[in-house]
Amino acid sequence: MFLSGEYAFVYCSKEMEMEIVFSGTKKDIDRKGKRYEFGPLPVVLEQKTVFPEGGHEELLHWHDELEIIRVRSGSIHCHVNDSDQLLNPGELCFINFDTLHRVYNMEQTVGDLDVLTVKADLLAHNKEIYEKYIIPIIHNPDFSHVQMDGRNSYARLISDIFDSLYELAEEKPVGYELDVIGYIFMIFRRLYQIYIGQDEVPVSYTSDISLQRRMSTYIYEHYQEKITLDDIAGAAGVSRSKCAGLFRKYTQKTPVNFLNSYRLEMAARMLTSTDEPVSYIANACGIGEQSYFNRLFMKEFGCTPLEWRKAKR
Repeated sequence: MFLSGEYAFVYCSKEMEMEIVFSGTKKDIDRKGKRYEFGPLPVVLEQKTVFPEGGHEELLHWHDELEIIRVRSGSIHCHVNDSDQLLNPGELCFINFDTLHRVYNMEQTVGDLDVLTVKADLLAHNKEIYEKYIIPIIHNPDFSHVQMDGRNSYARLISDIFDSLYELAEEKPVGYELDVIGYIFMIFRRLYQIYIGQDEVPVSYTSDISLQRRMSTYIYEHYQEKITLDDIAGAAGVSRSKCAGLFRKYTQKTPVNFLNSYRLEMAARMLTSTDEPVSYIANACGIGEQSYFNRLFMKEFGCTPLEWRKAKR
C-alpha cells in the first residue's frame, strides 16, 4: 500500500523554478522527471527532484515494493524508521518493503534522485531461490535499510545497473525483459552479500513504529473527516503527548501539520485529475473553508490551487 502521492517532490514557486539548474548529460536531462516501466514486470525506475526546505515535502509512508535510491546531484536526507542518513552524490540507499520512510532536503541546492522500485513477487518464481536468498532479507524487519557509499564495489555495480535499466527502458530491444530480470537478481545478490556480511543487524523496528503506522493509517483513511488530536492518538491507544512525540520523532511534523499536508497532497491530486471547483475539493479533502484552503495550499506548494491546476495540465 503506497501512502504518499506522486506530488511529494513538486514545488511550483516561480522563484524556485528560476533557481533550478540540472547538470548532466543530454540523456540525463531528457530523463528528468520521467517514469519508466518494463512491460509486465513489477519494476519502475524514475527520476525525482527533492527541493530545498520550504516546499511541500514527501510524507512518511510505506509500500509493498523494495526501493533503491541513487543520488545523482545535491544531497538529501533519507529518514527510515527512526534513523536519518545524509546521502551525497553517488551514494545509494536500499529501503526494505513495508518500512516507514521519507526523503527530504535540508540543503540549499536541489537534489536529483533515481528511484528503483521492485515488487518481491518478481523474485518468487523459483521457490528454493526465493526462500534461501530473498525471504531472509525482506522478512527481517531489522534489516530495514542499507546506505552504500558510491565508492563501494557493490554500489558501483548497482549504479551501473541503474544506467543499463534506463537504456533498456528507452530502447526496448527484443527480449529486454529478460535482461531486466537478470539485473534485478544481480542487485539482490549484492544485497544478500551485505546482509550475511553484517555480524549484527542493527535493531530498528520497535513498538513505537507500529504505533506510528496505526496513527498514520488513521489519517490516510479518515482525512476527509473532521479529525482531532484525540482521534489520532486514540487510533494507537496513546496519550496526546505520546502522539505528538511520535510524530516529531518519525515525521518531523506535528500531528495536525502532518494531517494538513496529506490533505493538501490529496487536493493537489484532485486538482490535476478532476475538473471539480476549488470549493468542492477543499471540502472533499477535509479542510472546508476555501479561503483557508487557499492559504494552506499557497504555503505548502508556493502557488494557488488554480495556478497548480493550470501548470499540471
